[in-house]
Amino acid sequence: MLNESKGSQQRPNQTSGNPKPQQQESSNLSDLNYTSIPILDIHDNDDDFDNKSSRGYSKSGKNDRDKERRQRELDRRERERIQQLERSNQKKKLTTKNILLPEGITIANLGTLMEVKYEKLARRMIKMGFEETEANYVLTAENAGLIVMEYGMNPVMVELEKVQLSARPEPVDWTQYPLRPPVVTIMGHVDHGKTTLLDSLRKTSVAASEAGGITQHIGAFSVVLPSSQRITFLDTPGHAAFSAMRERGAQITDIVVLVVAADDGVMPQTVEAIKHSVAAKVPVIVALNKCDKPGVNMKKTKEDLLRYELVLEEYGGEIPAVEVSGLTGKGLDSLEETILTVSEVLDIRGDPSGACEAIIIESKLSREQGNVATVLVRRGTLKPGAVLVAGSTWCKVRRLVDEKGVELSEAGPSTPISVTGWKALPNAGDEVLEAENEISAKKVIQSRIRHKQQLQNVQLIESMNEKRSQDRVDRIETKENGKDKKRHTQVETKNSIDPNAIPELRLVIKADVHGSLEALEGVIQGLPNHEVQVTAISSGVGAVTDTDVSMALAANAQIIAFNVVCDRRVLSEAKSKAINIHQHQIIYKLIDDLKLQMSELLPVTILKEVVGEVNVLQVFSISAKNKKTDSIAGCKVINGKVLRGNNIRVMRDGQEIYAGMIKTFKHHKKDIIEALKGLECGIAIDGFTDYQEGDVLQAYKVTEVKRTLS
Repeated sequence: MLNESKGSQQRPNQTSGNPKPQQQESSNLSDLNYTSIPILDIHDNDDDFDNKSSRGYSKSGKNDRDKERRQRELDRRERERIQQLERSNQKKKLTTKNILLPEGITIANLGTLMEVKYEKLARRMIKMGFEETEANYVLTAENAGLIVMEYGMNPVMVELEKVQLSARPEPVDWTQYPLRPPVVTIMGHVDHGKTTLLDSLRKTSVAASEAGGITQHIGAFSVVLPSSQRITFLDTPGHAAFSAMRERGAQITDIVVLVVAADDGVMPQTVEAIKHSVAAKVPVIVALNKCDKPGVNMKKTKEDLLRYELVLEEYGGEIPAVEVSGLTGKGLDSLEETILTVSEVLDIRGDPSGACEAIIIESKLSREQGNVATVLVRRGTLKPGAVLVAGSTWCKVRRLVDEKGVELSEAGPSTPISVTGWKALPNAGDEVLEAENEISAKKVIQSRIRHKQQLQNVQLIESMNEKRSQDRVDRIETKENGKDKKRHTQVETKNSIDPNAIPELRLVIKADVHGSLEALEGVIQGLPNHEVQVTAISSGVGAVTDTDVSMALAANAQIIAFNVVCDRRVLSEAKSKAINIHQHQIIYKLIDDLKLQMSELLPVTILKEVVGEVNVLQVFSISAKNKKTDSIAGCKVINGKVLRGNNIRVMRDGQEIYAGMIKTFKHHKKDIIEALKGLECGIAIDGFTDYQEGDVLQAYKVTEVKRTLS
C-alpha cells in the first residue's frame, strides 16, 4: 500500500509528459479488481483537506489575535482608569477642606462651616454615638474635630504654645547641703494665746495691736535664739474663717506647734489644725498654754488629745508636749529647745545656690510701696533685681525688707521677706519661681493666662450646655402638662410668693491682704443661701475707690471694707449715692453684719390671728343700690368677737374658699361695729355672695413679723 501511495503521488509528474501510459495503467488496475478510485478525486480530496486545515489554522490564529487585541485594549483601559482614579485621589488630597475650629462651636454653626445640612449632620452624629444633637448645643474643639474628620475634612485647631517654668528636681542626697533654720507654724483655736506666745518668743507686742485681739493674717518672722540659732515662725489665724491660711501654713512648714489652752481644751480649730498636720505629714509639738492659770486641769487636756491620735510622750507616744505661759514666759526655753531637738532629728537642710524658689505667704497693696508680697524662700538665694513669676503675675524685685523693716541685700532658704515690684498682686499660696529675664517671665505669664482662659471656656461650654438641656426639659414638661400647669402656676403666683424668687445680697468686697480676701470669700460661700443668695460682684485688695462706688451703684450692691481705710472723699461720694460702706476690722463682727443684712432682705412672715368666729345660719337676699340684690349671711358669733374692720375669710369643710373685708355688718337693721359671742348678726363680705348654711366666717388680724436668718 505504501508503494501504491508513492506511485500515485508520482503520477502527476508522469502525466504532464506522456498521456498514453496513463490509460494503460488504468486498465491494468481494473483487471486486478481494485476498487476504482479516481485519481483526480483523490487528489481533490487531499487538497480539500489541506485547504480546510489551512483555513482552520488561519481562523484559529485570527481568533487568538483578536483575543490578544481585546485583552490589550482591556488592559489599556484598566491602566487608564487606575491612573485617572489615582489622579482624582491625589487631587482630592490636595484639595481637602480645612475647617478652622474655635474652642467652642454650636452644631448648627459646625454644619455651616462644613457645608453640611443640620439634619444630615445630626443623623451622622447619632451614628457616631453623640447623645446631644440640638442645633444650639455647643461642642468642644476636640469633639468638633472628630466630626470634621468623619466627613474627611481636616480640623484645624489653634494650638496654644505652652511656655513652662518649673521648680528644680529635689536633690537625691540632701546631706551635701548646709543646714537651714526650721520653719515652724503656730496653729490652734482662736484666742488660745498663739500670738501672745510668739510675742514672748520675739520680745514684741503684736497681739496688743491686733483688732479684737485675734490674728487675722498669716505672719512670718525669724527669731534668733540666745544660742545664735534661728527659727522661722509662721503665725496663722485661729478663727474658722481662716481655714485656708492654716492649711497653707501646714503645707509649707517643717514643724507644727499646736497651741492648746489648758483652761479650754481641744476646740474645733484645734481639731482642724491636727488634721492639716496629719495630712501634710508634719511632726507636731504640743504647747499647753495658760498653764499658770488657776484651776486648770492639765491631765484632762492631755487625755483629750488622745481622742485625735495625738499620743504624748508621757503616754508612750512620740508627740512632745511643753507646758508654757505666753504671759509670763514660763516654759519658753523648753519649747525652743524642743523645736531645735526635733529639727536636729529631721536634719533640715537647704540649697542656697541656683535659681530662687519660694512661696507667697501673704500679699497686700501699700500706698507707699505698691504691690507687696511676703514670701518664704525655700531654695536658692533671692536678691534685688531678680525676675520672679508667681501665678499669673511677675515681678522684678526692687527691695527686700524683713519683718523689722530692715532692707536686706539677699535672702536665703527659710527666710521670710517682703518683696516689692510686683506688676499685680499674687495670690497667697502661689509658687514663686525665678525666671531668666523679663521676656521669659512675660512669656510664661501669657501662656498661663491663655491656658487658664481655655479651661474657663471649657467650663463655660459645659455650663451653657447644661442650662440649655434643662431649658429643653422644662419646655417639654410645660408642653406635656398644658394649660392645667399654667393655670396652677397663675394661682400659685397670685396667692403665694414665688419660691424661686430668692432675694439677693450683692457685695463689693475690699480687704487689706489677699489672705483676708480669701477668707471673706470663704465666709460668703459658707453662709446659708437657701433663703438669701449672697453674690460678690467684685473683690480686691486695697482701699475702697471711686470705681468700687460706681460699681456698687450700677449693681445695687453694698461695699464691705475689711481692715482698709476709706478716704473721706470716697465716703462722701458713697453717701451722696446712697451706697452703704460697711467697715470692719474683726472677722466675726463682719459675719454678724452680713447675716443681719441678709435677714433684712427676707420677706416678712404674715401671721393671721383669728379673733372671732361666726356660723352661717341662713342666707338672705336684700335690695341694694341700682336695683340689684345682695346676699347677706345671717350668723351667730360662736367664738371671740368680730369687729367691722377685721379681715374675714369663708371656711367651708375646713378649707378657706375666700378672704376679704366686711362690707355690711348689722344687728337686725342697725349697723354695728362689733359683735360679741352669742350675738346674732348679718354679714356681707365685699366681693363674695356664695354663702351656704353651715359656713364658718373667721375674723382675723394680720401681723407682719420680721424674720431672721435661720
